Amino acid sequence: MNHPVVPARPEHTISPGRLAGHGGFGACVLSFFDGMHAHHRQLLSEGLSRCGGDPGSLLVIMAYVDDDPGCPASGVSCLLTPSERLQMLLARGARHVLPWAFPRPHSAEPLMGWPAEPSLLAGKVPVFIPGADLWENPHFTSFLQEQKGDSGGPAGAVEDTFRGSGDRLWQQISKLIETGSVEQASAKLGYAYPLEGLVVEGNRIGRTLGYPTANLRVLSALKLLPMQGVYVGMARVEGSWHRGMINIGIRPTLDMANVTIEVHLFDYNQNIYGQPIALAFLQRIRHEMRFSSLGELRHQLDLDREKALEVFGELAPRLKINGDFVFLKVNG
Repeated sequence: MNHPVVPARPEHTISPGRLAGHGGFGACVLSFFDGMHAHHRQLLSEGLSRCGGDPGSLLVIMAYVDDDPGCPASGVSCLLTPSERLQMLLARGARHVLPWAFPRPHSAEPLMGWPAEPSLLAGKVPVFIPGADLWENPHFTSFLQEQKGDSGGPAGAVEDTFRGSGDRLWQQISKLIETGSVEQASAKLGYAYPLEGLVVEGNRIGRTLGYPTANLRVLSALKLLPMQGVYVGMARVEGSWHRGMINIGIRPTLDMANVTIEVHLFDYNQNIYGQPIALAFLQRIRHEMRFSSLGELRHQLDLDREKALEVFGELAPRLKINGDFVFLKVNG
């Protein structure tokens, strides 16, 4: 079944230049928004309530760390890349998102200031509400302490409503993904865990087995990858979502050594080398296995397909496609 993309609402980011021409906001929420889990949604809800329920009156500042794959790995993975976070914020109804670049974790580089001139923000926003992930960030807390004694700092109140509400959801969700429990992670996130990349050349063994695959080169070096194994999932290709099976592993039956990510789509078999593709992980159905022959592997793939179709049948009433993401309704 082909799921056409439902475009996210035509919202936009806001630059300091555009901010200068804006009449002002009722409140501003600030967070890294990595994962866009329940805490982040609560943060947005609080900000919206301060604006009388008007999303157009809420300014969202999205902190992020540059995840250029050419830079040395910082050792800190992310659930959502900055571009994914932005799209998720727009899908969740944010109207005005102002990105704020942070130094890398453990970097001695100072945080260079608010995303716009402090005096400009002071005249536009009466209250700033940072999320727990910012209160726990030394760059932010040090910067905030400096601003308290600086008359040029934000004049609006900085409330600590969410300072003590960090429930370690990020760590919990990360652990679930690392162990392959993507279904449980999705229950906490509200959407299927995503992964973006480019399709690259493979060894074409899957095609000889009747299961052609698209091999993925992940775009972000910091993106957290699910545990090796076979997953039921979906892929967005050329503007549409398709059902399929995803394999992460070294393919031991073929005596491979490097970890690969490949997806077999049930209703799509076109040449898409070099094109962008996005995956959504729904459920892990087995661990990686070694087979004594390609015939045994083919038989297992047939079983995997049957299981995947069964899972899709169970999940279909809960799936909702919205632009770049596959959302899941919570049972009950």
